[in-house]
Amino acid sequence: MYNDTDFPSFLLKKLEEISPEHKLREIMKYSLLPAGKLFRPNIILNLAKDLGPITESHLILASSIEMHHTYTLIHDDLPSMDNDEYRRGRLTSHKKYTEWEAILAGDGLLNASYELLSQLQTEHLAKILSNYSKFCGPRGLILGQVKDLGNENKSLKEILEIHKLKTSRLIQNSLVNSAILSNRLDLIDDVSQIGKALGINFQLLDDLCELTDDINQHEKDINPFLHYETNAVIKLVQENNQQIKSLVKKYELKNLEDYIELYMKVTRDKLRQGKDKINSYIKIELDSI
Repeated sequence: MYNDTDFPSFLLKKLEEISPEHKLREIMKYSLLPAGKLFRPNIILNLAKDLGPITESHLILASSIEMHHTYTLIHDDLPSMDNDEYRRGRLTSHKKYTEWEAILAGDGLLNASYELLSQLQTEHLAKILSNYSKFCGPRGLILGQVKDLGNENKSLKEILEIHKLKTSRLIQNSLVNSAILSNRLDLIDDVSQIGKALGINFQLLDDLCELTDDINQHEKDINPFLHYETNAVIKLVQENNQQIKSLVKKYELKNLEDYIELYMKVTRDKLRQGKDKINSYIKIELDSI
């Protein structure tokens, strides 16, 4: 029997298992740990608690997802992509080390994420592998990155498509495969809908949180709150929140519901603290979120 507090030490253990005793492990560890919000692992484990016990396979899936997510962040930060110098308050991997070392550490985490899936104890491994590749591969997350970097974001509809691919797909991957590991294949469609709505809101609220600080020209160019009717974007967030609440209540997913609400509370608190800065860019009623 496991619980969600076991995850950080479990993640470190799995990193040490799949990485060599070499500087490469140091770079991978620098990028992976200390972890950020662990949003995706936490939704995996909270859904698992709602559907039965958290098993070792759920922790393996959560570790795989976090490694996969970290690989995308390393590559996103590269000069050829978003060209960021800091992440989580410290130098990005290519600034701490070198660009080629960061690329290869990201490649290592990408491959490790799939290696870990081979350790899952489930009769549904083929289905999980298929889902994982569909959500994270060239029809999912990677396509979203291509559309984003290719400036295919001229309309709100196009921006939402990018958010769906870049952010929702990894969250859907987390929830769908967690349900499968709990042998609840009947929930696949609905938890996928939760993941889609949650991912779009996650990214839109992250866009709004960007406005709590000074922003660069790139952010000004892409932030949807600066280019589209604010009430329309907020209405979309509200509709997604309602869909999420309806589905978690339908299946009595209390732990997942509580975790999502905690995330929303933390986000609302951050927005309220930065309200004056936000109002210097746009006028918005934060209590409506």
